[in-house]
Parts: sequence; C-alpha cells; structure tokens
Amino acid sequence: MLDSYNICPRQKVCNLFNDKIKTFKSKKSLEIYKKLYCNAKDEYWKECKRLMIYKKTGKWADFIMPNSSYTIEQIIERMEK
Repeated sequence: MLDSYNICPRQKVCNLFNDKIKTFKSKKSLEIYKKLYCNAKDEYWKECKRLMIYKKTGKWADFIMPNSSYTIEQIIERMEK
C-alpha cells in the first residue's frame, strides 16, 4: 500500500483520477497518467499542472493533462475565456 505522502492529496476530487475526463482514447493511457502523477513515488504529483492550477485558482482545468506544456499563465488565461 502506498504511503499517503506518495499520493496526490486531491485524488478524491480530481476528474482525471476519477475517470470523468472523456478525452482518453484508451483506458491504458489514463492508467499511465494515474500511475505517473496520482500515485507516484517521490511525490511526483507535485509536478502535475492540474494540481498547480487548482492550488492557484481553486478550479480544475479539465482540458489540461498533468504534463501539459502550457505555462500556468497560459492555462489560467484560457480558463478565463
């Protein structure tokens, strides 16, 4: 079992983790994101752009994946449109 420090603290409310984002063509790709970002060792979830945006705005940006190449500013700008 994973130590609670090694999982994203927002898993229970994240649409990506809870399979509510329908942009994935395969369940396998979604599971890879979850493994890399949601349940990652060494707190890799801190690198998740979705979490960064949530911490900054209090809102989820479901059009963004954890490893998005967009900057935080670009994501927020798009959210505001």
